[in-house]
Amino acid sequence: MSTEFDAEAYAKAAAAAVGLPLEPRHLPGVAFNLKLAARMAAVVEGMPVTPADEAAPVYVAGREMPKGSGA
Repeated sequence: MSTEFDAEAYAKAAAAAVGLPLEPRHLPGVAFNLKLAARMAAVVEGMPVTPADEAAPVYVAGREMPKGSGA
């Protein structure tokens, strides 16, 4: 059972939960961006993922790869 994402209700509830004032004139833009983010998330969630696709446990920018790592 799939339900439609109610971006306006989510925006109001999330703003209230963190004590963030949300002016009614800003609600359409916030809802638009939440709907866009939900569409992007659906694309990512729809991708098949295998154990080989796991992220590296640690990433350190600018660090040299260990010798023999194959990269």
